[in-house]
This record gives sequence, structure tokens and C-alpha cells, in this order.
Amino acid sequence: MYPPHLLYLKEKGTVWFNPSYGLRYFWEEQRKLAQKFADKPFQYVWDHRELKRAKEIYAMSIIAKAMSKSDQRQWWMIKPQNDPPDGVIGTIMEDKGFPEMCVREVEIVEHKDGNLLDTVRKKLSSKQYEPNTILVCYISQGGVFDFKRNSEIILQEATSLDNIFFVFPGLMVSDIPKNGSTKEVARAMLKVSSVQIKPIYSMETIDPIEDTRDLKEQGAFFIFEGVGKSGSRRVTLENPPKLF
Repeated sequence: MYPPHLLYLKEKGTVWFNPSYGLRYFWEEQRKLAQKFADKPFQYVWDHRELKRAKEIYAMSIIAKAMSKSDQRQWWMIKPQNDPPDGVIGTIMEDKGFPEMCVREVEIVEHKDGNLLDTVRKKLSSKQYEPNTILVCYISQGGVFDFKRNSEIILQEATSLDNIFFVFPGLMVSDIPKNGSTKEVARAMLKVSSVQIKPIYSMETIDPIEDTRDLKEQGAFFIFEGVGKSGSRRVTLENPPKLF
């Protein structure tokens, strides 16, 4: 059952995007903005309001791809024009013999400095969210973090949402090749990661090259046709919809 504010997702013609699309093309959006502000430093471009939507798509792409890897099931996503929510992810499951898009709302917050859990706590205290919402905290601050300890702490706290994730460019220190070639280490550092800290502790690492090859097989997007035995179809338009 969709909550009233998400009923538009059941409308015929709703377009869902492959998270691989977001993973592949986010940095192209960042590059275009950097060219627009060519005389400005990276941090100025990164913090600019014109990049906010693209960053939210990128964070949502990481979490949707992580869930695809964890569940071994394709997840898709939508970036609504109106906030809240910041995003919606979904996967097709059968209900009484018919395909149904099962969805989760996504709220996204960026951690730039300070204490990781304080960023999460501040976000959760700012408003009320639907119970099925996933909170995704994108870490743009560089550093080494003890996610296991953060999970242990937040599990002892009462929070308004039960599903909390950190996503970030990089990987666990233990996963960096210790005796690898320069090329192997550089390739490893291109990876992005998702760490769930509540209600369980788990981690998925995503290779933005290898793990996005499904764009060819699954397609970049599809149109949901509504409940029925032919519940979805590939987009074959001359001018296909754009995610960014």
C-alpha cells in the first residue's frame, strides 16, 4: 500500500531509473558545474546549490545499488520533483501473481564535518518521516571512521527511523590492497561504499565500473505500466527521460 503522497508512482507512465545511471553520470554533472565556475575551487563547486540535486541522486544511486547487490534483485529509483522525500527506491516483486513495485522513501543528509552521529541526530530531529523511510548520510568529509562503533552507539538510542546508512567514496581500510600494484590500489580507491548501522551492521562495496555494466542488460530506465501481467516496459523513445 502506497501512502497518499506517493500514489503518483502508480500512475501509468512513471519512469524509474537504474541506479547505475546515477553512479556513471554524477561526476559528469559535477564536471559541467566546475566548468561553469572555472575560477572557483573544488569545494565551492561541491557546496553550490546547483549541485544539490545531483548529489542527492548520487547518494540514492549508491544505496539502491548496494541493495541490489545485497538482495541479488534489481532496484530502481526516482528523484521526485517535490521534497519530501529526497528520493524513492523500489524493486519489483510479485503479489498474487502480478508485478508490484515495492518502494522505500529515502531522506539524504550530507556530513561535512564534526561528529557523524550528530549529523544523523540533527537530521532525524528536524522533521517527522514516514516509518518506511531510509536515512542515507553521504560522507563528504575525508578521514577514517569507526563505523562498527557508530553502529553500536546508535543501536542503543531510540531514533525516529530504524534504517540508517552511511555512503561514501572509498572503502574499508582493510580492503585496500596492501601488496597491490599502483594501478590496483588506484582502482580500489575509485570504489564507493554503503554501511548500514541500524537496525543491523552490514556493508557493501561498489565498483563504479564493474557494477554498472547492467546498464546494457537492464537498461537505464523503464516505464511502469501499472498493475498487470505486463507491468513494465523498456523506454524506447527517441528523446528518453533524463535523471539529472
